[in-house]
Amino acid sequence: MKTAGLLIDWLTLRIPLSDKQLGFDLHQRVMNARMHIQCFDSEGVKKWEKASLDFDALRSDTVGLCWMMQGDGVQYYLVIGGSPASLNHGLNVFGDLDIRAGAETLIRAAQRGLQAILPPLDRWQCRRIDITGNYLLPDASSVKQALRMLMNTDAARRRATSAKRGGDTVMWNTTSDLTKGKAYHKGPQLLFSCRRHNLDVTPEQIEMADRLLRLEHTRGARWFRREEEDGRRWQDLTSEKLEECYLEFFERLVEGVEVKDMDRMTLVELIQNSNNITEGRAEAAFTTYRNIRADGLEVVKGFMAKSTFYRHLRYLRNVGITDSDLYNSNVFPIRPVRIVLAQPVSSWEDIRRVA
Repeated sequence: MKTAGLLIDWLTLRIPLSDKQLGFDLHQRVMNARMHIQCFDSEGVKKWEKASLDFDALRSDTVGLCWMMQGDGVQYYLVIGGSPASLNHGLNVFGDLDIRAGAETLIRAAQRGLQAILPPLDRWQCRRIDITGNYLLPDASSVKQALRMLMNTDAARRRATSAKRGGDTVMWNTTSDLTKGKAYHKGPQLLFSCRRHNLDVTPEQIEMADRLLRLEHTRGARWFRREEEDGRRWQDLTSEKLEECYLEFFERLVEGVEVKDMDRMTLVELIQNSNNITEGRAEAAFTTYRNIRADGLEVVKGFMAKSTFYRHLRYLRNVGITDSDLYNSNVFPIRPVRIVLAQPVSSWEDIRRVA
């Protein structure tokens, strides 16, 4: 199955400091920066530096090219990492699956930041790749609902984040250095990054990103070590192989997840399943939802017991009904849409055409 539209959202590469092509001066500079991570922009200008030992903790939406010195108990390495899409385009929303081109992007950026000529990519080891797809849903509420549905998939783990960071993130195999994945709402995350890093993002792009469910799959250090032990080179990974890795991970978790019309039966069922409550309590919460739509939130709040009212609000929010939906007495705007892994969007133009 061909999956156009996936992208490499992060690469981590490393090279032994014993490599003679690095030279003595660069070797000393890297050694002097041990236990610190430095980050440069695409032009080689230093953005920040911080004490850290965990390079793998860097998020795929980190802006710029990061580097540090790492040891494995046997030797030391120069480690570089970043998003090829972000380095090439200023944003990490869309990109491609060409691992060699992505690695070349990182090495060029590292050369500018370190002011040194680095060895070609065939001398580097790869220790992490993030493969990502963007899925267009009807609106932001649909994305939130899809995330809540994904919470019920096998082995899902939820990390609660603040609203400014994008709300809920569903994660699988969170601590694995072999394979892991996550799903999140791209719009709020892009808005947060835009404000934090002063990215060149248009209001239209923020609005379009608010309809994107983002699925991100990571192959980690242990997976690459196994590949090396079996005689396979990361430089030979094709886009087809990377697509296969992505689909293999997400098919049993995501394929076929469907966001449906909010008729009475569907919403009552979702309230019951999402909150692990009885059908009677779900029916009562649905009645509160229906009354809010008819009479307005403040009116309904006035004739209900406070504890019951807020408990019902919690149940409704857990199925993706937002405060905006409640205060504006909106009909919950979820329409039938199936998440098809083979159909991610690949550009802003893709979104405009659908809109």
